[in-house]
Amino acid sequence: MRRLNAALLMAGLLAVSSAAYAQAPSYNEAQRLIDSGAYSAAEMAKKLVSAEPGNAKNHQLLGDVYRKEGRYGEAMAEYAKAKDLGGENAELMKSIGSIQKRERNNKAAMESYKRALKLDPKDREAADDLASLERSRGLSLRAVIGGAEADYTTDSYEAALSYGGFDKLELNAGYGYSDNIYYTRDKFFGSAYYFYRPDSYFKVYLAQKDYDYPVDPLVRQPNPDTNSYDTVPVFEAEISHWITRSLRGSFAYEHFRPTFFYDQDSTASNHKFTTEAYYITPYPAIRLKAMFAILRDPDSQSTEIKGRDNVNTALATAAETDVHYKTTSLLGAGIEYSKDRWNAELKYIPNRDLDDSYDYSILTGVAYDFTERLTGRFDYVYDKYSTESNYSGETADVYLVSGLYSINPSMDIGAGFKHLKLPTSDDNAAFLTLSYKTGLGF
Repeated sequence: MRRLNAALLMAGLLAVSSAAYAQAPSYNEAQRLIDSGAYSAAEMAKKLVSAEPGNAKNHQLLGDVYRKEGRYGEAMAEYAKAKDLGGENAELMKSIGSIQKRERNNKAAMESYKRALKLDPKDREAADDLASLERSRGLSLRAVIGGAEADYTTDSYEAALSYGGFDKLELNAGYGYSDNIYYTRDKFFGSAYYFYRPDSYFKVYLAQKDYDYPVDPLVRQPNPDTNSYDTVPVFEAEISHWITRSLRGSFAYEHFRPTFFYDQDSTASNHKFTTEAYYITPYPAIRLKAMFAILRDPDSQSTEIKGRDNVNTALATAAETDVHYKTTSLLGAGIEYSKDRWNAELKYIPNRDLDDSYDYSILTGVAYDFTERLTGRFDYVYDKYSTESNYSGETADVYLVSGLYSINPSMDIGAGFKHLKLPTSDDNAAFLTLSYKTGLGF
């Protein structure tokens, strides 16, 4: 804003001082018209450019206005005119670099910031922007210990690597382990995001999940169900696109093909389709969400699983099981508030796991930035079990309190506590997260 006001002032003063352009508005008149709402900043800047088309600073001003409005193509065109008319300056090169960074043209952005520093070696903002870009392009590490998500997990850990050294591309890979009382799970995963526009992307995700069911040799419990999973390969593709400046649409397809713990020759082929609409209302602090998902197995008649040993039955065996899959779906909605230091969200999702175990779920989250470095957050999940579940009519609650602190521009640390009230028991979990941007690139 200070840059915008300074540019308006400079353009206004230049217009006033030139008799050859008597129709150019004075700074006071321009400010009065903008304050009254009679003209937008863009309209006012256009008037100044029209009055003095050969003035480089006026074109730079109009480019700044377009940049703040997210009109990056038009902004770059005005910056090019300013560069042709008046040459390079540090402010101009920083503005060009900020757009290139926003569009994930990282190499070009780095050159622009370096050029700004060469023109003004004392420009601290250009130095900080360059350092921030170098960190974000390099290898990043993230580690999580404990149940950091607003779910039923109490004991888990995860380690992940991210790399953003390629223009418009972000790569991720990692490993995670979780203990969910009745089973343990190892997960290997990787993903790639291609940003074809600043906030619009195409994503591919691959994962391999391996399940195990530790059994107490004395009690022989818990004993996994006949249709318990063994391995689950997962493939997902997603596209998220800003249709307009206020409306984003997302579509995702997921395919997972599990084998079964007691019959690794049998598989179930599942297909999941998910769509979401995200709308920024005319009051920008309020955003609305709508989501729809459907899950189906094309071989929906049955999946036959072999019989297996079971010391908990009279015959020490369990019969073959026909697992009948069906098409399930959900239609949910949400509202988000985001302004100044606050961010809050409320979502209503029926059948959120698409397995008819939940009747509906309510998910809420509130975050507040206490300082530029410290953010606090509270999450709450309420689940109402369906009549088809083993806990018909029961409810579950998850309370999660967390904080995130930026130790320095390269390192963040987070910690929190979670309390679960489940139909079977109550439980608590603490967690710790750590992320580090190494700045190392290839």
